[in-house]
Amino acid sequence: MPTIRLTPSFALFSLLALLVSAVQAQTALASWPDRPSRFVVPFSAGGVLDVLTRSVAEPLQSESGHAVVVDNLPGASGNIGILQVARALGDGATLLFVPQGNITINATLLPSAPFNWARDFKPVTLLAYAPNVMVVHPSVPAKTVAELLAYARANPGKLAYASPGIGSSLHLIGELVKREAKIDMLHVPYKGTPPAMQDLIGGQVQVMFGAVTTLQAAIKAGQVRALAVTTARRADTLPDVPTLAEAGVAGIDVPSWYGVMVPASTPPALVARVQTAIATVLARPAVRERLAALGLVTVANKPDDFAAQIKRETATWATVIREAGVKAE
Repeated sequence: MPTIRLTPSFALFSLLALLVSAVQAQTALASWPDRPSRFVVPFSAGGVLDVLTRSVAEPLQSESGHAVVVDNLPGASGNIGILQVARALGDGATLLFVPQGNITINATLLPSAPFNWARDFKPVTLLAYAPNVMVVHPSVPAKTVAELLAYARANPGKLAYASPGIGSSLHLIGELVKREAKIDMLHVPYKGTPPAMQDLIGGQVQVMFGAVTTLQAAIKAGQVRALAVTTARRADTLPDVPTLAEAGVAGIDVPSWYGVMVPASTPPALVARVQTAIATVLARPAVRERLAALGLVTVANKPDDFAAQIKRETATWATVIREAGVKAE
């Protein structure tokens, strides 16, 4: 094997390159949160995502001693704000708060979108999730999942389930349940959750999947009946409602989650620092209690764990979208 010899000039260049990289890494680490940060929420103010963002941003600001601005950039189903973060400098000053659908579903449903999470972002942490719950109108002759499945099999296509729109996570949960339980239900898409709930309560549709945070008031009022949650563990706010796995439909663990991502150019060490700071905030009892009151379960996992979850769910939804023939509107 030939011997490779480095010339003095090449060795000096290599050493200088290493020193520059080290200085850049240290500079990046020092830049956050030691200067103002911007948290982009790609939806209008007032929703769960916005409340969650501010619940994290406010204590993070007091901890860092610098301004943390929440910037609502709605439009194009969240894509305007997401694209702006994808194009931002990866210096830790711009973070994206995003729900699962814009990342795990749109990767397949909107292949021509101007951004791709695996290419344009680095996952930081899963902030929190809300368990989804399967509910039915009281007129449906089923008080358990087993009874609902038996009814659906005896009456194929008779049950209609509502969703806030084609390609939404709640639409795809219904398709996933149909596939795993081997039943046939008619999908009825609406333009948002409120009109879908209105028709469910009115009995125009019989089934719906939604976040516990959205449906628990209607459940407690007896306007709808909760049959199961779609997560691996029961919801703290609905402790008597079983999981789908407990009810006999295995392999489904699909909450409504909210996470943080940064531009792909962000150095790994800086990503880790941002995650640590957010995890520290989420560990505060006052923050956890505030989120629990909204029906949210705090997580604050590591970047690699969050990335693995995104990859896993993206693959799941890709299969569901392909098999159900779902097309974007």
